[in-house]
Amino acid sequence: MHPLPRSLESLSGESLVSYMLRLGHRLGLSPLHLIRAADWIKDGANSNHFPGSLLLDLPSPQIDAFARLTGQTAREVSALTLAQWRDRYPPIARSLSAPGRLMRPDAWLYVGSPRFCPSCLAGDGTDVQQRHSGPWLKLWHLPIVFACTEHQTYLEAECPHCGQPHDAQGPLIQRANDHTLHPAQCRWTVNAQTPRRKSFACAGRLDHLTDSGRDRPQPTADILRFQKSLRGRLDSPTRATDASEYFTDLRLATALINTAWPHSLDLLDTNTAERIDSNSQTMHASPGGRHNQQVRDTPPRDPITCGALLMAADRLLTRDDLPDVISNLTRAAFGSPSSRTPWAVLYDRHKSGCSERLRQVAEPVTRTFPRVSGGRGGTRGPLRSGYQPEHIPAFLEPDWYQRYLASCAGSEVKSVRRAAAVRLVQWTMGGTYDDAAEFLGITPVQTHLLTGRETRRSAWTRCNPLEVDKALRALASELQSRRQPPVDYWHRRQALHEWVLSIDSWEALVKELPSVRTQTRTRTDDRKRQDASVFIWTLVTRGEHLFAPRPLEAAQPTEIQQQWAARRNTAWFQFSRPDPLRHYADLRYVLAKYAQQLAREIDAGAGPTATLADEVNGSPNVPTRTHSRHPCP
Repeated sequence: MHPLPRSLESLSGESLVSYMLRLGHRLGLSPLHLIRAADWIKDGANSNHFPGSLLLDLPSPQIDAFARLTGQTAREVSALTLAQWRDRYPPIARSLSAPGRLMRPDAWLYVGSPRFCPSCLAGDGTDVQQRHSGPWLKLWHLPIVFACTEHQTYLEAECPHCGQPHDAQGPLIQRANDHTLHPAQCRWTVNAQTPRRKSFACAGRLDHLTDSGRDRPQPTADILRFQKSLRGRLDSPTRATDASEYFTDLRLATALINTAWPHSLDLLDTNTAERIDSNSQTMHASPGGRHNQQVRDTPPRDPITCGALLMAADRLLTRDDLPDVISNLTRAAFGSPSSRTPWAVLYDRHKSGCSERLRQVAEPVTRTFPRVSGGRGGTRGPLRSGYQPEHIPAFLEPDWYQRYLASCAGSEVKSVRRAAAVRLVQWTMGGTYDDAAEFLGITPVQTHLLTGRETRRSAWTRCNPLEVDKALRALASELQSRRQPPVDYWHRRQALHEWVLSIDSWEALVKELPSVRTQTRTRTDDRKRQDASVFIWTLVTRGEHLFAPRPLEAAQPTEIQQQWAARRNTAWFQFSRPDPLRHYADLRYVLAKYAQQLAREIDAGAGPTATLADEVNGSPNVPTRTHSRHPCP
């Protein structure tokens, strides 16, 4: 490979396609000739194929070869591709399956049919740009760029002479073997009813404003400011991660407005709504109709409509009531939250790249959690949070419930408190719903209220799942920002695993009861000791008596176990009712004091506990070792 006899300096911000068109025009060579000269493709099969991946990124050997051919540096050649934004604009990385290999171009990239600014193509007045055109900018391949802020005009989406392209995608360079066209001429083929060899290019000039172009609306100051802010996110000092998450959020918000149309009409001003409504009708008339997901996730090619839609999506993302808006839109458009709604399908595809805020908002609507590799089947990655799973009791704190959930729980108070605790753990721990229930020591079958059956059950429980989710989000926000040290309920559950009141402790507590109440008619046997242990366990762990350990009962013969089990609900009713019998009121008082002291000792790491094994071995007051924290099952 020999260097070209003459070359051309690349212009700031121009794309690889632009440089090849301009360099080829100067040398009288076709773009295809140039990439063959650089050994990017070989003669023979598919020799006329111009890989679209060349625009996105170039492997080092290709960069070095083209640099030697054109007399540029490797840095200058690399700057002609979109690689510099790969970490900031996710559709670029999504379009590459491997270095140098183009998958199907992402819908949010205009690989072969960028929009353009005629004034930019006309050049800056210098001799070289007058002869060989101004640059086709890399930015024009991104749908988020819909206006030229330098010339304060919307970009053009199609050739004013032939009206092409009619869609967003096309070959990287049209008529790549044609060396006769000026870089600012339309290369789209017209009248191609005969074999390609006899077809010809439109050849209309794109660097001159037509009458129709002059009559188009001009972008407002707000649109231009928004356009500048989008471009600013592609460059430092914006963090690459922040930019990437924002563009993913913007894509999902845009898709939500499209898929929920016309229910999202109220989010927009009149002019914007009219443009988007026209675009929506075009989408729904496309092959596949209302169920065509690819169309719904494609930004409008018309720059004016695209700019209006993106700005509406941006404003949607900044709303304080975003959770309510998304819930209301999905409920109005699709009837109920589901992982099968059109927007949920799109969200599931992109959720790993969106912001934490949007994941927190979208999860209740889509019923999905981000997956990670490893772990048991179905294990999924945690959502970042300010609280930890061990800070959630298995039966939601009464105060939390009253302040956030009582108004929307309907008749399912217990189920809502139980399921709310599981949901809060799952949000911060990740994993499946049953994983979170197991972590709390809850039988998974008891946690179904807020999962797959919510729509059917809400009809008779009067519990609105969307309202419950809204309330839980508010509670989670409080838990993330609280200043007091949280209680480690997981450690308390571990400390009282297989725990029971020792005989000595039980007898001491019974002696505290008023003497008149300790007559023979009030039993203080092992069954009562087991019931008292369960009551203490619920106070210390804030769990439900249904899931408390019952080692004394488990050690009894089968017949006795059945008798004790039959008395469980009766005993618990007396412990939990607001007006218990006097004996139970007195007993509850002394047990509550004991529970407070026991909780303090466990939190301090030295809680004296007893298990049935200790009792059998004759050591009823063996101190329990401090358990190491284990935040995940």
